[in-house]
Amino acid sequence: MTDLSDPALDAEAMALLEEAAKPKRRVRPRLARRLADAQDLEVDTPNGPVMAWRLGDGPATLLVHGWEDDNALWSPMIDACTDIFRAVVVLDLPGHGFSPSEAHSVDAAGEAVMAVAKALGPIDSVIAHSFGCPAAIYALAHGLTVNRAVMIASPMPRTKGRDDESWNRRWKDRQLERGADPEVVDRAAELMAAEWQGRAGGQALVEAEIPAMTAKALILHSMDDEVCPFANSQEMAARWPGSELFPMDGLGHRLIAQDPEVIARAIAFVDDFG
Repeated sequence: MTDLSDPALDAEAMALLEEAAKPKRRVRPRLARRLADAQDLEVDTPNGPVMAWRLGDGPATLLVHGWEDDNALWSPMIDACTDIFRAVVVLDLPGHGFSPSEAHSVDAAGEAVMAVAKALGPIDSVIAHSFGCPAAIYALAHGLTVNRAVMIASPMPRTKGRDDESWNRRWKDRQLERGADPEVVDRAAELMAAEWQGRAGGQALVEAEIPAMTAKALILHSMDDEVCPFANSQEMAARWPGSELFPMDGLGHRLIAQDPEVIARAIAFVDDFG
């Protein structure tokens, strides 16, 4: 138990929140196997440079990873695309992987998606996972035009089905496991709850763009997702005109992006323009 005064406790709590809010980079960034032979480019964005890669010629599928992930998430998807001679463009989002930029907001991620699409296009489709979904939606709402979009395990639209108390408890447990002071963690959780209310307005701006989406969409989500509730994708499907929701089960949050059936469905969807 700390004996910090209220202002000092708040300062410690804010410092913990700021550190916890940053995506954790791997000590050694990973590179998907086939990207070793790809065209690579450091792309300038309004929030600093990001790294991106292109494999193949012609219209490409842009792959957008999620929070604390990187290009390597897409290794099986890249393999499957290149096996059928479908071009792919992959990036490390700001604050992730090989990208020098330390920005980590949805806006910064969306602007990076737009910049990479412009630099390494043409792009005819996008496949996104987790945090990459709102980043892709931001880009689609701000000028990126594609025929088809695949959204996998999206964290938004945020729904009432999310158990905030359970999520907050898991967050507090993670901080305690890392050795943080319990009183600082409790105060940080209180401040975080207030901060989420403030952030909701910014997230709502991205969510409000969903009904205006013109790309055909395939929405995939595992019903046992322990990070992003399945209800999020149900709500997305209700708002996205003409979208198709395909529920899965037993795949959790991250492995769904590397599941063979998901990969087959996603590629068949983006490769069919009939």
